[in-house]
Amino acid sequence: MQPIIDRFNSLIRPALRNFAAADAAFVAAQTVGTGVDEARQAVMLAARQAAIELHHFADFVLTNPAPPVAFADLGAVRAAVQSHLLFLREPRAPHVDDVALLRDVADAFKHYKLDRPNATVAGAEAIIMTGTGWGKLRYGEGKWGGTEQVIVERKSGDQRALSSVLQNVHDAWLTLLGEPLPPINQF
Repeated sequence: MQPIIDRFNSLIRPALRNFAAADAAFVAAQTVGTGVDEARQAVMLAARQAAIELHHFADFVLTNPAPPVAFADLGAVRAAVQSHLLFLREPRAPHVDDVALLRDVADAFKHYKLDRPNATVAGAEAIIMTGTGWGKLRYGEGKWGGTEQVIVERKSGDQRALSSVLQNVHDAWLTLLGEPLPPINQF
């Protein structure tokens, strides 16, 4: 199991930290009013890297079995992670399918347009930096007050903050691996 945990700590957590740091730098750039476009681009690049690395961690786990995390196929890995998923660690929160959504986000970043019939995201154009109005996101999700952030819009029109999707899947992985959860947004 140690190689799996080592991979998570050396690849996944740094990618998530980079996303959080890029997002913080974007907020700082907005505050001072300079470098906003460059900071926005850095956030989107970090979002892409974090989503792809976190999604493809399932492939690593599948091909490097270490009981009790050994699986027959990729679907079984994703199902195991999804079974540990909670919306921002709130046990009473409504169900979210963030493992599947993360797959769609990673695939959209990689392929630009998605042609899988079960994809919930049309393509990369559905992953944008924008502010959201009141009631667009679940309570407690993303940034408050319409602040610009990375938003994923599903084909259904439902919007999600990518930061929450990444957090939820990160937490589900750590729970599955039996690792302690750090404070939210501290990867």
